[in-house]
Amino acid sequence: MKKSHAVHIAIILAAVVLCTALETGAVPNPGAIRWRASPRAFVTSLYVGVLGRQPESQAVVNGWATQVNATPHSRYQVFWRFVNSPEYRGSRWARQKREYTVYRKYYIKSDTWKYSVSKGPLGADYYPHAGPYTFGVAMALRDYFETFHSRR
Repeated sequence: MKKSHAVHIAIILAAVVLCTALETGAVPNPGAIRWRASPRAFVTSLYVGVLGRQPESQAVVNGWATQVNATPHSRYQVFWRFVNSPEYRGSRWARQKREYTVYRKYYIKSDTWKYSVSKGPLGADYYPHAGPYTFGVAMALRDYFETFHSRR
């Protein structure tokens, strides 16, 4: 194969991969949400974690960041605004089955709650806490509860 043919094939393959990525949309990543970060870093992490993309501008990030204060509840509220946004609700990720529940288990010796996500009951010592949600939302909420509500 001539070098020019290999280059053309590589360009065609790159174009196919790019078009496929654009058609499927960005992939959310609930593990990217930085629940304890500064307000601006937290909001940026919501764009990646919930919407699967970078924010459109720092002005938008700053606008959202004004809604985040020192309380964990403000972060929870902003998270739900992202999850209920038309962009997320129109994604294929939001259309997944809501079949995951966040469970919690209390550990007496350490006086802590541990949170997990499952489709079904985890056992008699795990208690349903919230759900059902899509997998990504359930994982994000598990991380939220672990971050802010593990210790009573």
